[in-house]
Amino acid sequence: MYVSTSHKIVFKFFALVLFAALPAFALIEPETEGMDAVTRDDGTFLVGAPTYSFDRENGAGGIHSESELWTPEKLRMRLLFNRLSGTPNWTPREPALWLRTGNELGDMIYQDALYKKEDRPSNRTPILEGGFRSPAFMGLWATARLFQVDVYSDESMKVRKKQVNDEFSWFGENWPMFSTAYGGLGYTGHGLDASVIAGEEYLWVFGESSRWIPVHYSPRVEARADFMDISLTLAYENAEYQNHKKKETGTRTEWNGSVYYHCGKLCKDGMFWFGTGLQFRTVEDDGTVYTGLEDDFVVWPFAQLRVMPLNALTLEVMFGVNNRDWLLQDSVEYKVDPLPRLGLIFGEKNIAGTRLNPIADTEEYFDGDTISLAADGSMQVHELYVRAEDSLSVFRLGARVAGWIEYGAETFDTTGFVKAENLIYRHGDVDRIHEWIQGLSGEVWLGLDYGKMFSFTALGGYEHIWGPSREFEVSPVEYYAAFEGDWLLNGTFRIAHSLRYRSDARWNLRSSDPMVIKGDWYWDATFEQRFPKYGIFLTGTLLHVLTDDAIQTPNGSYDRLRFVCTVRKTF
Repeated sequence: MYVSTSHKIVFKFFALVLFAALPAFALIEPETEGMDAVTRDDGTFLVGAPTYSFDRENGAGGIHSESELWTPEKLRMRLLFNRLSGTPNWTPREPALWLRTGNELGDMIYQDALYKKEDRPSNRTPILEGGFRSPAFMGLWATARLFQVDVYSDESMKVRKKQVNDEFSWFGENWPMFSTAYGGLGYTGHGLDASVIAGEEYLWVFGESSRWIPVHYSPRVEARADFMDISLTLAYENAEYQNHKKKETGTRTEWNGSVYYHCGKLCKDGMFWFGTGLQFRTVEDDGTVYTGLEDDFVVWPFAQLRVMPLNALTLEVMFGVNNRDWLLQDSVEYKVDPLPRLGLIFGEKNIAGTRLNPIADTEEYFDGDTISLAADGSMQVHELYVRAEDSLSVFRLGARVAGWIEYGAETFDTTGFVKAENLIYRHGDVDRIHEWIQGLSGEVWLGLDYGKMFSFTALGGYEHIWGPSREFEVSPVEYYAAFEGDWLLNGTFRIAHSLRYRSDARWNLRSSDPMVIKGDWYWDATFEQRFPKYGIFLTGTLLHVLTDDAIQTPNGSYDRLRFVCTVRKTF
């Protein structure tokens, strides 16, 4: 059976009506950790691959992607080129045994009614994972994990596979954006939580040139320790680079890590809270390596302070500085309760500094050109916001209004473009917008909670930005809407889904003509059967059921409907 384009539109319309009548849930698991952008609905979240996305909340202040901004909370996130990423995730999981698989859905049963036989899409790329973390024995435990996500790989595969001389993954022939395997040991007890994990990884990172750069970590070793109020991290990475087509090879030996102290229980109920630490990287490059770090090392000391002179007033500040950069983030919040159930928050926050991410590389090398990743001067963002939330029996009502200004925003000064097959690259340098940019945003939501059995939230948001938008890397979406919630039936069967819409976004600087990402509807759903007595969870998730296949970032691959299922046994 074949259905015309007009019939497809009717089919989608009725699907929208059906799903809009059902509540949904916002915390649907993506394919793997760090891909939360896939299920977010409160701003601009454009995914190019599991290892690259543009992530910006509505009204966040400033035009940058959140993963570009360094914060102490991201100390243990992976640094992929100049972004802090949760993917691939090397954080040890809780004790469990798990298997996960899935696929971009191609020639499946439901599509037989929508496509002519010759137009049916082929079966597409998979999601594959397996791993365990054992229960502790006298405090000791072991873990291992093998996982890769092949989705978002096929559009650029033709170009990428010419750069490497093998399949560049642990298994399969899709040249996935990452393929990781690791194993390790740990100890938990007597106030100490420590682990050492070693593995091998194939990874593609996205540069400012818009290139996909292959990196083979062989090995990568990461050690972590948390004792009382001190956290330590140390990683060794032997990174191998190659471009088989150009007969280029190179290696980078890198040590990176962090030391962090916060005054935990000592300050729990006091007026003051503070934290301090440092993060460092040191590299040794040999051969052709496609990025560079000035002086081959960076040390980033920082300090945090939170002061609560009144129960209703909170002041926070984070400041870091080294020989090259400085970065300041601070905020003030005042909470009042004018009515018994009404919470009202007035806030102000600022960001200022020379670089959003001071630990990142300072240069990228492309076709004989050196791309500077550190702009001259500094930037500053100032935001004012008001948030109100009221609870009426089982109902929740809330709203947030914010206004912000930014000067010296980081952007890219493009000096030329290069086309290679179906991909487009760019030359230039990271630069600044020497004008004031202004933004005004608002969000409202309505919630309904019925114990642990049922939860529902409807929300909508809008933001308008004034300024030289043609100089923005991304012009964010202006509005979005979502219906989110879940059911838990008999304490054992969970049904969750999320219906959401976001308006157009636009990439301005990675091609000669802006790339418009058309607004669309997204529907995600999770069905989970729990067996609490045995600690077994069976989960199936559908992602992006309604949306059309679309490329969301330059040189990215199609975002498609996909299904993921997980079997997990907790210990």
